[in-house]
Amino acid sequence: MGYTQHKIRGINRSFFMAALAFAGWALVCAWTGWPRSFRLSGATGFVLFSLAAVFFMAFPVIWARFPEKHPVYHELRRYGKVREVSERLDSEMTGRVETLGPFRFTTNLLVYDSGHEFQMVPYDQIASVETASDEDTRTIVVHTRSGRRYQWYRAWMQGIFDPEKVLEKIRAAAHLEDPLGKEKRA
Repeated sequence: MGYTQHKIRGINRSFFMAALAFAGWALVCAWTGWPRSFRLSGATGFVLFSLAAVFFMAFPVIWARFPEKHPVYHELRRYGKVREVSERLDSEMTGRVETLGPFRFTTNLLVYDSGHEFQMVPYDQIASVETASDEDTRTIVVHTRSGRRYQWYRAWMQGIFDPEKVLEKIRAAAHLEDPLGKEKRA
C-alpha cells in the first residue's frame, strides 16, 4: 500500500475514532444521567454527543461514496491529475525523506502530515516562507506562486516542531536564498 492510500485510511480512521469517542460519551450520559445540572440533562447530553458522533461518522461515509471529496484527493488535485500526482507522491515518499516534526521533506515535495491533516507543496511552487508569532505560538507561513497561503502552528494538535529549523530547511529545499534557484523557478 502506497503513502497516499495509507494517508487516506489514516484520516478516515481518525474520524471513526472521534465518532467512537463521542458515542462513548453519549452512552455515559445515557447510563449515568450525567451531567446532572438540570432536569433531563442526561438525555440532552446523550442527544448532543450522539449527534457529534453521527457528524464525525458521516465524513468517511461521504468520502467512500464520493472519493473526489476526500481531503487527500482534494489536495492532490491542486497539482494535476490525482492519479499522476498520487504516483509521484508515493514514489517520493519511498525515497529519501527527512522528517522534522509533522513535516516530511522529500526530493521535490514538502509534505505536512500531522496525522489527521495532509498538505503538500512542491518546492518549485514555493514563493516565500517566513515565521510569525501568534499569541506566543510560532507559526510557519508558506506562500506559493499561485497565491495560496499555508500556515502551520507549532501546537500539540498540529505537531511540535522547531520553527527555525523548519524555516531553514524549507528555504534550502526550495532554493529561496540561492539567486540561481530563483532564476530557475522564474
